[in-house]
Amino acid sequence: MAYIRFPVPAFDHMAFRGLDWSPPDLIDSNAVAAAISDAGKTGAFAASADDSLFEKFNIQGEHCHAHLCLFPAGTRVVGRSHSWWLQRALIVDSLDPGSSNVIADWRTPRPMNTRFGPEDGIELPEGPVFVISCHGVSDHWVANRTLAQNLDDGYRVLGVAKDDTANFHEFCLSFSWEN
Repeated sequence: MAYIRFPVPAFDHMAFRGLDWSPPDLIDSNAVAAAISDAGKTGAFAASADDSLFEKFNIQGEHCHAHLCLFPAGTRVVGRSHSWWLQRALIVDSLDPGSSNVIADWRTPRPMNTRFGPEDGIELPEGPVFVISCHGVSDHWVANRTLAQNLDDGYRVLGVAKDDTANFHEFCLSFSWEN
């Protein structure tokens, strides 16, 4: 019997290679507030945030933004990664750097390891939350390029560290719920 100290969850990373990407149209704080107040609305929406939020969490780079994530109560979020870069999924309850609380701060334990947060993820109370996707460089984090994909039972937020690749398997957070 083989002993695995740190189980590596299954992750079909090949499905996330070569995806089309264009810079997201970031919604502003007014659009964020409107989306949050729209009862029953679900989805992931790329949003701009104040630089001080990224400074608070030591995140830099030209791709700094967050995803507003709206979902019903009982939603499960599961993280996976297949990357040489150490990845970080920061999930907060607000874009206000003064009052933002961390819901989850997941980091890959080492390169090329699919374990990203608890193997079965976590259940979230009713949204919203904000997701920041980034990768480690030296003593700070650099924001990833991201895209969101709708699924039959939820959606996922994907991220990639480098500008010259479209392999969005480096960062994958899947939000799912029962219909």
